[in-house]
Amino acid sequence: MSVILEIRDGDPWWASPDVRVVPGDDPDGPAGPPIAGSPAYVWARVSNTGETSVSDATVRFYWANPSIGFDRTTATPIGTAFVTLAPGESEEVLCLTPWVPVFVNEGHECLLAEAFHPSLDPLPATPAFNVPTDRHVAQLNVSVVQALKRHFHLAFEVHNPSRREQRFAVIAHEGKVAELAQHLKWLAAIPNLHAAKVAGLGFLRTTCPDTDEIAAAKDPKADVSVGPMGRAGLTLAGRLGGNGAALIHVEQRTEDRVTGGLSVLVIAR
Repeated sequence: MSVILEIRDGDPWWASPDVRVVPGDDPDGPAGPPIAGSPAYVWARVSNTGETSVSDATVRFYWANPSIGFDRTTATPIGTAFVTLAPGESEEVLCLTPWVPVFVNEGHECLLAEAFHPSLDPLPATPAFNVPTDRHVAQLNVSVVQALKRHFHLAFEVHNPSRREQRFAVIAHEGKVAELAQHLKWLAAIPNLHAAKVAGLGFLRTTCPDTDEIAAAKDPKADVSVGPMGRAGLTLAGRLGGNGAALIHVEQRTEDRVTGGLSVLVIAR
């Protein structure tokens, strides 16, 4: 007999369908992207796939700046909730503490939720979240960015939770908007969601690039060295080739393993 708590991953794994944001003062309102400086509520759908009931399982919620490779030491707690589940039962769990996205990065943030019971189904003894291999944890790391005069950019961080310097390969590639729309249902409310192409996709070291710098971004791969317990900044930049939307996945690779990622939905303004 066992308790098996789970918050599902998405495809890619950092786009969980079980973590959602409701902007505004009503936690029962429609899901959507957060707005910088305005309150929002965070929900997580938690399942018990085991054969034993669990009472007062803990559900913790975190946010982080748009980043890849962060862990419990660099994420910021939002709040904690509790849930009681019978075997095979799932429930939507609300973080009662409102979350106010900061104006840094225009409110684009990464969200994470984890569900566990301290004795019946504890978390692994590590500060790392290990999202793709740990059923307790799921992540929503999807930003919606508007392209102004076809140009767009998003600053993000590469985190190194290790006590030794590490080198990462950061790679950007286009996906299909339908990949996300299948399980992030709130995307259907965004206008101009039909597919558009991206030109000149690449990375910059400038946080707020001008149009000339964005036009010079052509390499969708960057090699980044980050010191022990450190972080480094990069900016994804490119041009949207028409009215519509494009989906871009950014992967952090360590020795050919994907160890972090984020997705950016670019829409014509």
